[in-house]
Amino acid sequence: MKQTKTKGHPILFSLMLGIGLTLLVSIASAAATMMELDDRGIMIAQGCAFLVMAVIVTVYMKKRDRTLGSFGFIKLDDRNGKATLYYIPLLIIALVQPLMGGFNPELSFVDVVVVLVFALLVGYTEESVFRGMIREKLQFKGPKFYIVFSSLFFGILHMSNAFNGTGIIHILLQVINALLIGFILALLIETTNNIIPLIVFHFLFDALALVTSNAIADEEVLAVSILNVLYLAYGVYLIYVLSNRKKVSITL
Repeated sequence: MKQTKTKGHPILFSLMLGIGLTLLVSIASAAATMMELDDRGIMIAQGCAFLVMAVIVTVYMKKRDRTLGSFGFIKLDDRNGKATLYYIPLLIIALVQPLMGGFNPELSFVDVVVVLVFALLVGYTEESVFRGMIREKLQFKGPKFYIVFSSLFFGILHMSNAFNGTGIIHILLQVINALLIGFILALLIETTNNIIPLIVFHFLFDALALVTSNAIADEEVLAVSILNVLYLAYGVYLIYVLSNRKKVSITL
């Protein structure tokens, strides 16, 4: 991505964008809880918050670039088989939880539809914010700054999930998990410049996690540990790819 000086306060803008999304979802969750809605109702309320943010970010991106290309929305090249290989580990990662816990047989058809719509809204909105808008705003800082900044910021904003569990090991693994997933997604957008596969992965990961049986709770530490190992290995590979690409560019 071309590095150009950005007017305004891009880092402050990025922080406010991520915090704004988190606050909007938190307000929706609090309102649903006060209304004593069930799990489906809370998910619908959160989905409405993501929908509002999705509209806002889409309008913003369209005004900045009608093609959305500068935000990573580019056509997939079916002829580039090597690029496709980058996404195979994402599929493996998305399947870990349902393979270990199985699918929840208690979910109704309506529950599954709500999960799918919710996961799609979350995937599109969060990727557009963290791998689209924030990356575009911070491009003048260079890839290294963006990767570190967005990884930490994404991880910190998702760390609240870590403190729902009990035990220091569970909390520590969840914190590491939040940081690593932000890390590999930032590396991937820098490697491929394409946000669409990341949105698809985010959707699949959340959707499959939400339809996984509650029995996964008995193996949660093991599941999170496996995911962390996969994230770390994948991250090391992507760093290797980016480093080699930089060396080739310098040589040429």
